[in-house]
Amino acid sequence: MGEKMKKVHLGIAGVAVGALLATGCSSAADPARTNAAASVESGTTAADLNAFYAEDSKFYEPMRQKTEGALLVAPPPTVKAATGESTVVVSGKVGEVAAQRVIGNVQTMRVVLTDIDVLHGKLQPELGGKVAVELFLGEPVNVEKQIQGFQASLPKGYSIWFLRWQGNKRPVTKPGANPAEDPADASLYGVVHRHAVFAQGPDGVTNAIAEHDAEGKPMPGLQAEGEKLGKLSDLADQVRKS
Repeated sequence: MGEKMKKVHLGIAGVAVGALLATGCSSAADPARTNAAASVESGTTAADLNAFYAEDSKFYEPMRQKTEGALLVAPPPTVKAATGESTVVVSGKVGEVAAQRVIGNVQTMRVVLTDIDVLHGKLQPELGGKVAVELFLGEPVNVEKQIQGFQASLPKGYSIWFLRWQGNKRPVTKPGANPAEDPADASLYGVVHRHAVFAQGPDGVTNAIAEHDAEGKPMPGLQAEGEKLGKLSDLADQVRKS
């Protein structure tokens, strides 16, 4: 990937931005950032969901954060709770990655999902079936090289994403907050929490973009609940029943 990527250790400001994106706010969509591929109800088989590709870690590993930072915003306690917080839960493949924007001192990236199956909820009709998810990339340094590295290592396997549409506006609750500073982009989804993306691992379901604790154990809540399962198709079934 060229120069070694810097891992992001988001401070309070970065996590606050993440919380705003997760809870859903509003801003005008950037037409230049909405060229995501249209989703397809693909009827993904259990065998496809459960296929493990060791090389997929090359894509996910640079996105991992220290769990201490992720837990500044409490994760949903269960799969059912995460499903309830989501606009839509989908399985799909990562088809494209691009730089999105800078919020504060944090660069974000756009991850386009393809081969979509909706497991719960529904896609936003105003987005034309497109599923583009905004994730934190890190400091806005060597962004082009970082994106090239991600694009060169797109995962072959499927993943499950618990998503909230950013256009689902909620009232600004911080006293004196200016709604015009709302960072959300209604052309995008965000994950409901950093622990809300799962893939098939070598020995069972694994959280794709969150680290484990110092002892190698998943953090309590959604991450631990998801990683109890042996197969990604088991997680898909849980979501469908929620």
